[in-house]
Amino acid sequence: MADYVDKGSKTKLILPFAISAKDRIKTFTKDIEMAAILYIAESNREKGEGHILKKPDEKLVFIAEACYPIWLVPWSGKTLLFDGLSVTTHTLSYDTLPDIRAFNNDIRGSAKTGEAYSVALARNANYFKNFVGKEEKTIDGLIASADFVQDFLVYLSEVKEAEKPLTATVLSPIINESEIAASIHELLDLRAKIHEDVKSIDASMKLLGMTTREKVRAVREEIRGVRKKFDKQVEKVKPRVTRKIRQIQGKYDGKITRISKRFERQLRLVHEDRVKLGKMQRRLGAEMNRCEARIKSCRRRKNRRGEIQWTLKLRKIRTKLPAFEKGIRDADRKIDKLVTSKEREISQERIECDTRIEGAMKILRELEASRTAGIRMKRQEITSLEDTTSLIINQMNEMAKSKKVALNEFDRIGMPRRRGACALVYLPFYLARYEMEAKNRYVVYPPSIVSGMGILTKMKGVLGAAKMKAFLQPRSKAITLFLNQLLTLIQKDPMFEKEVTDAGIHDSVLRMKKLRIGVKRGLKELRDENWISKDELQTFNKLLYIYA
Repeated sequence: MADYVDKGSKTKLILPFAISAKDRIKTFTKDIEMAAILYIAESNREKGEGHILKKPDEKLVFIAEACYPIWLVPWSGKTLLFDGLSVTTHTLSYDTLPDIRAFNNDIRGSAKTGEAYSVALARNANYFKNFVGKEEKTIDGLIASADFVQDFLVYLSEVKEAEKPLTATVLSPIINESEIAASIHELLDLRAKIHEDVKSIDASMKLLGMTTREKVRAVREEIRGVRKKFDKQVEKVKPRVTRKIRQIQGKYDGKITRISKRFERQLRLVHEDRVKLGKMQRRLGAEMNRCEARIKSCRRRKNRRGEIQWTLKLRKIRTKLPAFEKGIRDADRKIDKLVTSKEREISQERIECDTRIEGAMKILRELEASRTAGIRMKRQEITSLEDTTSLIINQMNEMAKSKKVALNEFDRIGMPRRRGACALVYLPFYLARYEMEAKNRYVVYPPSIVSGMGILTKMKGVLGAAKMKAFLQPRSKAITLFLNQLLTLIQKDPMFEKEVTDAGIHDSVLRMKKLRIGVKRGLKELRDENWISKDELQTFNKLLYIYA
């Protein structure tokens, strides 16, 4: 059977229950501390209510100072806190990686050929998209609350070695150093596993990146091979094709030359006719002008006969002129027609020449097209390799980041202070038990800060418990929540409740004469400081007498 209450007298490290505010002038004594706690505990006692079915008053069975054990454990340059009663637990969860070894084996096994490697990458494109599960590890007793750790770190600066045996009930730690060592070993194993996961991911990323780079280099070498192969074939065929093209060009150049000469001869004859007709037209025009001049001269001289002769000649000339004009127009149309025909025939020959040349170059075009298609396919293969590899590496990076976040959680569960060895520190508090008929309840009064005169001035006119609660205020919400877990343990463990109750009654400030005397002194000091009234002082003195 476990001993929940420490009955030994060995040296202990203990924290003060209360510290004074900076503006408090008077010394805060243990007597004032006990008196203030008694006042608050008594004010929390339920009083009977109702007129017909009046409930009995709740009885304050005991109120005793107790000490809660907390282990300080050095670990990786920090100090971990362990709940000596193992009420607290901390669960560390971590994501489970896909089988990296299987992935690596798949990558290595498929790296023999480019086709197999591409298939393996496509098959594993989403291999690292999601974790395959989540595992949890619960560390009994480990205190990981950031608020508690921070507040406790500040509190720890006030720790002292008890100079004389404690009057408080000292709760014995349920977990010992060997059990803590086992928990530390679990933490180390878990941290090592997560660290190994990060290393495995990094190594796998390097393997994947290196293998892909090797494959890309191989494909680029294949591209150079394709280009070299087709360049060699082109160089082999090109002289023959060039000769063929020159023959075709020579043949059609001759045809075009003959066509040009033929049309030039025809055009020259038509141009010559056209020139002759033009000369005749100009000569007739000149004759017409001369006849008109003669006619005018005869008219001036009134030479009727001469006028008639020149008029008849002018008419004769005018009848000849349309024929020449028509001949010129016909010649112009023939010239245009010949020019058009020449251009059409030459164009047809050139088209036929180009067609023949393109046919001669077909083998070169096919070789170039095959080379371009082969290189394009290889480049697409490189793009596919690099894109799929990048996708997988990005997924792996996200998993590595998640694992590193999990590693960082280990740095937040302890205090940034290194200790040389394990130490047991006791956290003081007051525990009160109340009873009403068959029911009982417990209340924890946590470590506090004692207010100064500034609060007293503000609370002027306020009476009763509110004023006393302002005088003695809990120093830390996180520490208060931690200590209140003790109530759950009392409810769950009857043996623990019995030992705590027996010890609480034994060490109660209501039972021990020495403590009652101290409480009386404390009440008087509270009255002297105007924290309680004269009537309240008398009431509590009577109460102490009753409990005695």
